[in-house]
Amino acid sequence: ALYYITFYSQEGLDDGIIGGDFNSPIDTVVDRSSSIPVVQSQMARVIQASMAECGLVDIWRHLHPKTREYSHYSHAHKSFSCIDFILVSSSLIHRVKDCNFLPRYISDHSPVSIWVEAPEDVRGPCRWRLDPQLLTEEESVGETESAIHEFFHFSRPLVSTPDMIWEAFKVTIRGKIIALSSAYRKTFQQRMVGLEQDLRGAETELYKNNSAENRERVASLQHDLNVLSTSKAERALLRTRSRFYARGDKAGKLLAWQLRREETDCHIPSIRLSDGTTSFIPGAINGAFQNYYASLYSTQYDEGTMRGSMLSFLEGVGIPEIPVEIKQSSSCADTQQTIFAAFL
Repeated sequence: ALYYITFYSQEGLDDGIIGGDFNSPIDTVVDRSSSIPVVQSQMARVIQASMAECGLVDIWRHLHPKTREYSHYSHAHKSFSCIDFILVSSSLIHRVKDCNFLPRYISDHSPVSIWVEAPEDVRGPCRWRLDPQLLTEEESVGETESAIHEFFHFSRPLVSTPDMIWEAFKVTIRGKIIALSSAYRKTFQQRMVGLEQDLRGAETELYKNNSAENRERVASLQHDLNVLSTSKAERALLRTRSRFYARGDKAGKLLAWQLRREETDCHIPSIRLSDGTTSFIPGAINGAFQNYYASLYSTQYDEGTMRGSMLSFLEGVGIPEIPVEIKQSSSCADTQQTIFAAFL
């Protein structure tokens, strides 16, 4: 599974972090423990092309360029490989403080942790939308119907105009649905955390005592977690489909991604400073360019030094002269005009 986190900048351009199991090592030498050479897969080439197009960086490899550490162990091939990556926009490299692989205790993949210094305001423009999944739950539908009946019971048509009642109804029912959505998310998250903790405990007991009862308990908890994860994926797919349907062929964010390549090519992710260190901080990069061009175009004129340099240069240059005979014969106006025309 791949996960995407978006950071909204003040300029309106959003950068993000993509992480997950890519099921293919990018570097067939460094990202594999086996010494048998293999050809880079088609998926790895596609990943590299996408990284170059979108300006993404494998942040773990960026922070550990010479470290041989792996995130996956294949029981079938008895080998380790690094196929779990966290790809970060190049403009966010300076905000990443650390990235590490954690111990494997749930699956044969290592969890990957990343420490990112978030901007002061990471919340993007938020626009509320109705969660259609609430309409499939009887409890939510019942509470919504009760709220509707209660509102129109206390809102008499004779007291207010229909337009005012309609606007007030939209605000009221939206607040009720937001409360239901918030309660649903909290309950869902609590169930996920509780099942994960129970599964960890059950797996620990299974390691100690590989009995049929423990195996059945682990399988039951995994099934419950799978059901919750599937429902979460269904909600995400439904929102994605509705977003694509609503936008269609309109000019918006979906079409703006096609211009991402041009923006990425112009971006400068790092620069070597005068002290020899490499900086990824945008302020330091801008300052280095400012200092360079300020010194390049600065006027440092010393009359004595510059005059001596010009004279010494001109003395060593052989400048051809027109002979006296030609000067006398070319003193007429017509001849001078001919010479000027030849130079022009």
